[in-house]
Amino acid sequence: MVVEDDPVFRQLVSDYCRQQGMTVAEAEDGQHGLEQFALSRPDIALVDLCMPRMGGLEFLQKLAETAPQLPSIVITANKAMSDVVEALRNGAWDYLMKPLADLQVLHNAMVDCLRESGGLEPPERTNSIGTEWESPEQSLVMSENFEALQNDTATAQLVQAQLFPATSQTFANCNFTYNLYRSEPVSALLCDGFECGEHHYCAYLAKVSPSGNVSAFVSVLLRSFLNQKLKRFRQGGSTAVLEPYAMLSYLNEQLVKSGLSCALEMAYMVLDLQSRRVAIGRAGTDIKVFLRNEDQLSRIILPETPPIGVAGDNRPHSHFRDLAPGQALVLLEGAEHVRRDLLNNRFQGVCDSKSTGGCVQLKATG
Repeated sequence: MVVEDDPVFRQLVSDYCRQQGMTVAEAEDGQHGLEQFALSRPDIALVDLCMPRMGGLEFLQKLAETAPQLPSIVITANKAMSDVVEALRNGAWDYLMKPLADLQVLHNAMVDCLRESGGLEPPERTNSIGTEWESPEQSLVMSENFEALQNDTATAQLVQAQLFPATSQTFANCNFTYNLYRSEPVSALLCDGFECGEHHYCAYLAKVSPSGNVSAFVSVLLRSFLNQKLKRFRQGGSTAVLEPYAMLSYLNEQLVKSGLSCALEMAYMVLDLQSRRVAIGRAGTDIKVFLRNEDQLSRIILPETPPIGVAGDNRPHSHFRDLAPGQALVLLEGAEHVRRDLLNNRFQGVCDSKSTGGCVQLKATG
């Protein structure tokens, strides 16, 4: 389904999709899109953001309530990254910027989304259909959004700030808290925590290298990639989001394909809320993993592996640990002040500091 108020662009995209063998429903705004969705039940939605009557953000919100499993791609000329971030938070799987110089980019994005949603088997990697960006002009590095964030620190800081989680989250019988210390406007450290169904909670800590405004763009990419796997799980498909090794391998593949030329140290953990068993995956060496008992931290030694984004055949390491009530798993990167604030239970979320570092704590509370 194509939801677009510009009749020329809507016709262009619709005709292209029909040439690829798809049946296409068209809508001129969000309200019309909801009506068309009820009639046609499409496999994917292509959505503009700025439309009369009902814009793309409101449409995505209502679509997420009605059909949370439906993959959606935002296609917009709106250069406000805050709107793109909001679209991703509302469940959009991907976004593309107008004008589309090559409709093959749209084709590849749709193939990726349909493959992740279970609506399409992975195609053979050929020149006509593939999931690789086939030229520098198609890579994310060349997108206007990336250039805007690279050149505008204030915008990069604003975009990243919208993606940081609340300082503390409690879900069922676990608690997620964190500290990120930054010495520059854009943090090289990223983290998040989120429930995955009724019985699991996921959390991660990551560090982008080199640091700088690129970290904001990586924040957006991570949210988009995680959204895809989380939606796939919620619709009863892939369980990769619950498997640290699978998630880190997937993120490595996507970051290599993006062409960003950055490395991502990352630790990802999944707590089974019924058994209190934690699965931990790590790529890189800078982020350390600890078992916490009150004011004691016991290091969990994991093998050294390359960071994400460096090589296509990266093999991150996985580990399992059972938590007793009151115990916590801690992901930590940085100097002594990070450990000190952690043990004193001073959690402030993102804060400015002369020294960088960060920690994520996932605690079994019952």
